[in-house]
Amino acid sequence: MYETYEQCKAELLKNVDKKYDDFNNPIVNCEGYPTLGIRTPVIKKLAKSVPIAARDEVLSGFFADKDLSYDTVLFAGALAARKGDYEKSREYLSRLVPMFRSWAHVDCVTPCLDWADKQTVWNDFRYLLDSDGQYEKRFYIMIMFSCCLCDEYIDRILETLRHNVTYGQYYVDMAAAWLLAECIVKYYDKTLPLFTNQTFPKFVHNKAIQKARESFRVSPDTKAYLNTLKVK
Repeated sequence: MYETYEQCKAELLKNVDKKYDDFNNPIVNCEGYPTLGIRTPVIKKLAKSVPIAARDEVLSGFFADKDLSYDTVLFAGALAARKGDYEKSREYLSRLVPMFRSWAHVDCVTPCLDWADKQTVWNDFRYLLDSDGQYEKRFYIMIMFSCCLCDEYIDRILETLRHNVTYGQYYVDMAAAWLLAECIVKYYDKTLPLFTNQTFPKFVHNKAIQKARESFRVSPDTKAYLNTLKVK
């Protein structure tokens, strides 16, 4: 049982792997924090091992830490998003998301919120799309992907991607392309007109088509047709 941040950080440091860090560091491309080379499953397992009653104590310790790393920020994000008191999760994530410095912080934490009420999550994190920060905007796009991609929300997702996302930042554009590719796969008839009409910037448009064509869930004929829609 880990009930203080000091205990958790000490356990994390036991799992530092320099060889893995040499491999992982260029992939996560973290801006502003050092990477320690702790594998993501180890970090998430440790976050799950913290009793939910100890979450406040552990995260208070994290916020007081002056020596943060990519790995400790990821640990805090996974712990903050755990099932428990949703209001606490929302409060902690509102503080943590501006501290994210890697696409992997976003992509590893947002699926942890899939237990929360879709409408609540949709509303509570919507403000992030108005941020200048690419990781904040990516966080909301990945909320749509991880928590809200379903029949009830598909129209709202496509509308949001059309009208409410400011494109031009790499990790925002990549997240949008990934989400749009999944929309093509799951909701082809609804999504296709956005590509026949070239609704999105060239990079997002072509990357979404590329990712959709890589899916084994798309037929060869559909892949061939999608290829004709790429913007030169």
